[in-house]
Amino acid sequence: MAKADVEDSCPSKKPKMDPENNVVGALNNITEYILTKCIGQTDDGRALFTLGKLKDREGDAIVLFETNSIDMDSIKSFLSPNTSISLVMNNDIFSIYSLDPPPRTNTIKTTVIHPATPKLINKYTTKPCYLVMETMEIYTSITQPFISCHLDHQWIYNILEGKKEQDRVLYKDDDEKDGFVFSADLKWDMSTVENLYCLAIVQNRALRSIRDLNGEHVPLLKSIRDNSLRVIKERFGVPSSQIRAFFHYQPAYYHLHVHFVHLRYQAGAPVIGKSYNINDVIQNIEFKHDYYQTATLQYYIKDGHKLSDELKKHGHIDL
Repeated sequence: MAKADVEDSCPSKKPKMDPENNVVGALNNITEYILTKCIGQTDDGRALFTLGKLKDREGDAIVLFETNSIDMDSIKSFLSPNTSISLVMNNDIFSIYSLDPPPRTNTIKTTVIHPATPKLINKYTTKPCYLVMETMEIYTSITQPFISCHLDHQWIYNILEGKKEQDRVLYKDDDEKDGFVFSADLKWDMSTVENLYCLAIVQNRALRSIRDLNGEHVPLLKSIRDNSLRVIKERFGVPSSQIRAFFHYQPAYYHLHVHFVHLRYQAGAPVIGKSYNINDVIQNIEFKHDYYQTATLQYYIKDGHKLSDELKKHGHIDL
């Protein structure tokens, strides 16, 4: 199958916008958000994904609402005269109560994405998923051309170039070949250790996914693994035995990055059919230099994703 068989092999490019001037004003009041519908939620029910509009602004908006995890400090704040309590039920030695803690202890983390692109709306919308067995023939004829048309990652380059999110950067190596930036992901508050979620983003812009990795990249991957785990332990006191480090394939965006997540953070747990442990990846390319240029890789993909549409069109998803 030729690469040209993929529809819209490279859609027309959108005009570039100045990231410094394309800044949406901050919300002054949550009532500026006009809710349309709920589009999804996390498996643990702690986060809800909604779609709507921002008052007097163009385009769709995604707003994510996430409750904070409960730690000892939270519990201590609940145990105050300002917390109301009511009995729900009791049976023998078991009693269930409803607590209404003070507002300051009941904060909800709220993330606003505006304007929300169709790709992001699809990402946060709950839809059926398909399991795909991607051979190299499928990769070169369908996936690779698709990736080549989805490389507008200015927000990543802003981080790598020191223009944005520098208060979240924990480690930086500017080497163009083996360098990377290690930072706290925006989904983590940088204080609740059990929810630790960090990303290592490579400096090499030619690396898009694990498919591009070979034996020459072992030093890069070992540097990412060793330095990131060292920084996590030094800064947050979490040993490597409590950290998962993995790639996603297919990734959310096609610029190589590694996830570092606390074992206790269930929402960030690696997903079977999508996550590839960094140690396994290193071992594979040490054993076989071009392992990821020859292997058949399994992954799952959402219905409605443009790549899944192409895979269905050419008969690579069993319906």
